[in-house]
Formats: sequence, C-alpha cells, structure tokens
Amino acid sequence: MSAKYQLSVFLYPFNNLLPFSVNLSSRRNTVVVDYSSPNIAKPFHLGHFRATVTGNFVYNINKAAGHKTIGINYLGDWGTQFDLLARGFEKYGDKSELIRNPLRHLYNIYVKINQEQDQTDREKGQCMQPPTDIGSNTSAYKLWTKVREITMDHLKKTYARMNVEFTAYEYESDYVDAALATVTRLVDAGLAFRDVDGVFSMPTDNLCEGKSRIVLLKSNGSTLYLTRDIAAAISRFERYQFDRIHYVVEDSQRLHFQQLQSVLSRMGYRWASPITQDHPVRNQPPSDLHIPFGRVLGASTRHGKGLFLSEILSNARQVILERMKNSPNTRVLDSDTDSGELDVADHLGVTCLVTEILRNSRQKPVYLDSFLGCSVKNSVVNPGGSTDLSGLGLQYCHARLCSMEKKAIQASLVQPSSTDPFQHDPTVLIRDLERLRHLPSDTTSRNGFLVLLDQLQTFPETVRLAYTTYEPSVILQYSTRLTSNINAAWKELPVLSCKDPYDRVLRIAIFMASRNVLASCLQLLGVKPLRAI
Repeated sequence: MSAKYQLSVFLYPFNNLLPFSVNLSSRRNTVVVDYSSPNIAKPFHLGHFRATVTGNFVYNINKAAGHKTIGINYLGDWGTQFDLLARGFEKYGDKSELIRNPLRHLYNIYVKINQEQDQTDREKGQCMQPPTDIGSNTSAYKLWTKVREITMDHLKKTYARMNVEFTAYEYESDYVDAALATVTRLVDAGLAFRDVDGVFSMPTDNLCEGKSRIVLLKSNGSTLYLTRDIAAAISRFERYQFDRIHYVVEDSQRLHFQQLQSVLSRMGYRWASPITQDHPVRNQPPSDLHIPFGRVLGASTRHGKGLFLSEILSNARQVILERMKNSPNTRVLDSDTDSGELDVADHLGVTCLVTEILRNSRQKPVYLDSFLGCSVKNSVVNPGGSTDLSGLGLQYCHARLCSMEKKAIQASLVQPSSTDPFQHDPTVLIRDLERLRHLPSDTTSRNGFLVLLDQLQTFPETVRLAYTTYEPSVILQYSTRLTSNINAAWKELPVLSCKDPYDRVLRIAIFMASRNVLASCLQLLGVKPLRAI
C-alpha cells in the first residue's frame, strides 16, 4: 500500500449526517418538531435552554435519518400575563429604560406587578385582545407589538449564540381566530358542548382523574392555550402534510398534551396517537406527540431571582477565556483578533452547557446551581464548582485532530484526492478501516488502535439507539468514551514522528475516521465542531 494512500474521505467531517448504511429509516417521512417556544417579554432561562437543546437534538436526529424535518418555534404572545404586563407598564414603565435595557426592564415590571397581585386577582385578569379587535393606535397594541419586537431581537441573538436555527417562527396570536373556528367545528360535529356555566368543553374520556371535562372556551368566549394548540396542529398538518409531529416540552405539561392528543384523535387525525404495533420495528423512532424532558432545578428566575441565560453564558465565556489564556496549548490566541478569542470562548461555554444539560437521561431532572464555577443565581464566582468539563474535552480533542490533519497535509504525508469528501459518511470510513485492521503491521497490533476501532464500529448502533429513544445522552456518553479512547491512542500511536510510511497512513486513517465520528456526534448534539482552539 502506498504511503500516498488516497485518504480524502478521512480528511473532513461529513456534511450530511445520515442515512447510514445501517438503514435507520425504511422511508422518508415529513416530521415537524415544535420546540423551545418561550413566552415573549420573559427572560430566556436554563429551562428554555434545556427545551431548546433537547428539541434541537430531536430535529437533528430526524434530519440525520433522512427525513424532511421542520423545526417550529411557537412563541407565547397571548394570555392573562400580557394584561398584567400592560397594567404594570402603565405604573412602572420607563421609556428610556425600555430603550437601554428592554428585556430586563420588562421582566422587572412583570415581577413587580405579580408581587402586587394575589392569585385571585390574577385569575380575573383579562387577556389582551388581538390587534384586529383593538385599534392600531392604542397604547395596548403599541406595547404588544413593541414587546414582540424586543423579544424576537433578543431571542434571535441567543439562538445564534447557541447554533440553533428554526424553519419557522409562529405566535399563539396567529391562531386565535382559527381556535374559535375549531370550537365551532367541534360543536357542529357533536364532540363539544356548551355547559351551564357558559364554558365550551369536551368530556375527558377518563383522561385524568379529577377532571370531568376538557375546557375549550372560557365563559367570556376567549380561547385557551389548548384551543390555540389544537388549531395550530391542524394548520400545520394542512400546510406540511406531516407523518409525525413532536412537541418537545417539559414533563409538567403532560396533561396538556394528553388533552391535545385526545381532542385531535377524536377529530380523526391518526397522527395524533402513537403508533402501536404487534411486532415493533427495530429502527422505529418514538411516535408520541409529547416528547417530555425533566425540569432544570436550582436556577429559577421567578420572583426576580436567578440570572438570564445570556448572563450565565457571558460568565462562562469569561471563565473559559481565562483558561485559554493560561493554557500553553491554545492556538487561536496567537493569531486571531480579540473578537476571535471571544467567539471561541463563547462557543466553548455553550458547548459545556449543552453537555452539562444533555449528559443526564432526557426525562430526569437536572439540578444546576452553578456552572463553570459561577452561580446561576447571582454573579458570585465559586471556584469549587463541580460542573462537568467534558464539553471542553470534546472540542479540544476535535481541534487536536484537525491540527494533526493540517500538519500531515503540509508534510505531504497525505494527498487529498478529487473525491468529494461530503459524499461519504462515517460508516464508510469505519468499513474501510475494518479492512485495514487485518493487514500485518505494528499499528494494527497495538491496543490503542484496536480499542478505538472497536468503538468506531459501534457508532451506527449508537445512533440507532439514540434515534429510537430520542435520548441525546446516548450520543454524549459515546462521545465522551470516544474522546478518552482517542487520547489514549494518541499517546500510543504518534503520527508525524512515525518512520514507517505504512504505519503512518494507518494511524492517519484511524484518527481521521475518529474525527469524522466525533464531529458527527457534536453536530447531532447541536454543537459546531471547532477546528482550532
């Protein structure tokens, strides 16, 4: 075998994740994933972060499986809380502060007005009317539109920081009229009724003990979150003709989605109910409407306590920037601008928080009172913080392999061919390596090579398990083990100092295949692999 063995397929992380040759999916579906979905005028906190990164994983794993995947961010811009905010702004609003620090000012107002109201008063609050019902020159309308604008500007910056994109943004207010029409449709079909108290509802069918009905309209004729969700689901089906729709939402909303499923199923929408099979298909993903995840504990922003996500990430960026400056292995600081330093540090902070949140099983709660030594409740630094740093390890390992590749090309140890590397996936690389393991050489007899190759061969099965369970922790745990095995092999199998050209090529091959797989894992987790740190 020539030392100039054409290894271009090993030289780049592949661009399109799947389908792998393990055939995760027998046919291409259209899948809608509703995730993140914060309320406007509210701070983006750690609970939203978990909702976003978990939903992003569900989106990524379906896209990787070859499905047409649509990611929707459904923002809450409707409900009693906006009446409270409007009244609070009349009392505490400061236009100059709204310009200087808009989201923090709105949040402080909301906290104050809530503290002044007891639960009974809040329940009596009237929902803000849709803009079609109130004049565009009213103060309520102007505040409502301004709050949406402020929130969207903040959210899009946050999502860009998190490396998250959506196919579409929707608002609850988009479906108020459709929700009213849906209730009329249910009444006409004999599925919903007006009760003696004026409320429109459906029977629960023993859906939940203690609940005798599913309320669709209040006695004053205003819609509820559930009614708007029903209308939104129907509208999405009419637009996208999807095979599956998933709502990645905290487990505490389980009853809401049981009711949503019940109503849609009784309306004849087969996709609303989970698929039941006498003989389960090996590669079948979850078909449930609701994909629940556990709550993030210890970091509540209610009643004015706790930091915004942006503040938590900025604290993390500063901590990591100091680590980078004190590390002799940091390269980006030698040549990049200050902006480049900050971008890399910020990205590493996001990576660490993603891995901190996703390392637990999806439905288990996460307790987090500090992150990278910084409290998530205030700005106090706690050097004894126990945050897992595996995210840094994944990125540093990937960057190290990229550096080796660059040096190998500069030394003419590898000659890339004209083959498009993006036509290949990790399974192809692993299969090619399996052929190499039987060749007589010093490298193929080394424990580091064999252990690393054995783990690479389990990658397709790992992805299959993550796909059929929607468990991002499966990918993260695999990535952590892979990084450990790469680091062990790195010590045992030096590349650039290897004298035998035959062994050198084998070592380049195993490390480049490892980098492809590691990059794929990071991409599935929603993290951009860094080529240099």
